[in-house]
Amino acid sequence: MVKPHTVLLRAPRELDPAHATQTGHSGAPAILQRSDDDFIEAMLESLRSTASRTELAADLASTRVAGVLKLFQPVQRQFHLAVLEALCDIPGDPRIDPKRIESAGMVLRRIGASGVHEGWMRASGKLRGWVALPTHAESDARHDPVAAKRLALKAVGPRAIARELASFAALQPGALFEEHVVPLFAAPPDVCEDAGRTLYYGLVPTTSSELAQAPAEGPRDFGPDTDAFRNHLVGMLTGDAMTFDTAGQTVAPAWHAIADIAPTEPGHVASLTLFVRMLEQLAIEFDAFGKSNASVAVFNELQTILLPLVTRAGESARAPVKAGDFLRDCVAVVLERDEHAANPPEMPASWPARDAASAGRLAALLSAALTERFKSVQGGAGRFDRTGARYQIRAFVRIKPECGCPARIEWSDYSEPFTIAPWYDGAGAPPVTVQLPDPTDRGLLASLKPNVSFVVPPSIFNLLSGDAKKLAEGSGKPSDSPSLQWICSFSIPIITICAFIVFSIFLTLFDLIFRWMLFIKICLPFPKIGGGGGGGGNP
Repeated sequence: MVKPHTVLLRAPRELDPAHATQTGHSGAPAILQRSDDDFIEAMLESLRSTASRTELAADLASTRVAGVLKLFQPVQRQFHLAVLEALCDIPGDPRIDPKRIESAGMVLRRIGASGVHEGWMRASGKLRGWVALPTHAESDARHDPVAAKRLALKAVGPRAIARELASFAALQPGALFEEHVVPLFAAPPDVCEDAGRTLYYGLVPTTSSELAQAPAEGPRDFGPDTDAFRNHLVGMLTGDAMTFDTAGQTVAPAWHAIADIAPTEPGHVASLTLFVRMLEQLAIEFDAFGKSNASVAVFNELQTILLPLVTRAGESARAPVKAGDFLRDCVAVVLERDEHAANPPEMPASWPARDAASAGRLAALLSAALTERFKSVQGGAGRFDRTGARYQIRAFVRIKPECGCPARIEWSDYSEPFTIAPWYDGAGAPPVTVQLPDPTDRGLLASLKPNVSFVVPPSIFNLLSGDAKKLAEGSGKPSDSPSLQWICSFSIPIITICAFIVFSIFLTLFDLIFRWMLFIKICLPFPKIGGGGGGGGNP
């Protein structure tokens, strides 16, 4: 029986940086970056000859940040293609017959914190997200990303024994994980014939809407024992004592506005500001008054803190209030600013200091509540949601059974590690042009018929129908108009003009703070073409 030779998967010679520098072959796919709409057709045409492939090398992804390759997202009008050839590992490196290849694909893997590759996995019908690959998956050249094909390799020998071996293999940890496979497509036969190569290509994914059923990763290096977490907490939540300047007063909605007064401005009350900030942290960040187990645990710990009330003239000692009950009653009055809240609470005299053990216990519960809060806000883990993560692609082909040997899989080397640019990162593509109509051209404006309608509830319509000046000052209130629902129709071009004007005003104001106008706004003059219509002709 003749043993089949190895099949090599690697970038075409002209697209391999290692070959171009005469250091051999990298054994990895080439990653091209294109911005044209018909990039696949154009790329395939460029694969036909040695000369055109050499020219295609100018399209190799080359943007780097701190020496690390950076790829872009489709929203940035940049697309990335993996290109490789399949050849026989024998003298002369002849191309492999495409008929010998059953299928081809590639995997995109994330480099974990410890350097271990992670695959985007499914198992038992559930999307598990990023899972660390077992050691044998990297070292075993026969490892297949599809679970059924991996288990089939274990089913050897007589049928009964093969069945038992496959069943036993299926019980091993991670045996049923299915890694996401990006399809690789064979170049058309005429392209391969012209090139004298067996060529494959595939789109490198740089964005995804998939969310794993596993929760998203929580904040890193932000545990209860870290300085960053402790410094973030308002002092009373770290165990500090506080005497309240508003002790004995009835908690009022106006306190929220007073808490926003700067320390250098008259009317500032330091203890009140800290109290409102603590209330905001507990209610918003930690959901201390919610119904989850983590929220209930924080609330129960707050209940162990007793707050003394002010003893007035002629009164005997008053029983302290539990901090949890008091703070929960304050939420409606201070944060929701409910002026009609029933029985608003009285401000205690002080907040007691706590020992290190008690403060540490509360910090741990707050940290756990923050993690749960983060999960509820973030949802499932996204495929590309870790900023700055590094990825690599690796391609494979499945070879049909031959020479009396079973089907097998052959892998390429890993590509160069790369990061994926966030959506807002500039990729150098030309901007999209939006032509605005001339708002001074009455004839043109008359032709802009409403083409979008909004169903407006009575509360919003009546608010906008009130005093516009008071509304701008933030003190507007709904008018006394009947509670009718309205349908308001507008022209999208006019909405765009309004948005552009408002945006330009705020851009100028924010430039006073951020000094960003030089970088984000470019205005170039050109003569108006066409007569009088504001939109006639094209520049």
